[in-house]
Amino acid sequence: MKSWIIVIIFVSTYVLGCASLESVVEDEKEIPLSEVPVVAVEAAQRAVENITLAEAAIEEEDGQKVYVLEGTADGKEYEIEVTVDGKILEVEQEGMYDADDD
Repeated sequence: MKSWIIVIIFVSTYVLGCASLESVVEDEKEIPLSEVPVVAVEAAQRAVENITLAEAAIEEEDGQKVYVLEGTADGKEYEIEVTVDGKILEVEQEGMYDADDD
C-alpha cells in the first residue's frame, strides 16, 4: 500500500511539474504589430527577405523581452524571435523540423 502512495505522489509531482514548466515556456502574450519596436521589425525583415509580417507576441527569455513575429514569404510561413534591440535569436520556417519534409 505504501509503495502505491509513493508512486501516486511521484506521478502527481511529475505531472504538476511539467504543467508548470509548460506554462513558463509558452508564456507568450499576443500584441499588435504596431507595439513592436521598429528596430525589431526591421531586423525581422532583414532576416527573411520579402516577409510580410502578420502577427506578433512578446515573451520573456532569460530576463529579457523577446518579440515573436510571424509572417509569410514566398508562400512559406516563418516565425522570427528578435530582441528589443534587433538581435535575431531564431528564425524558424513552418514545417522545417517535420519528419514528412525529409
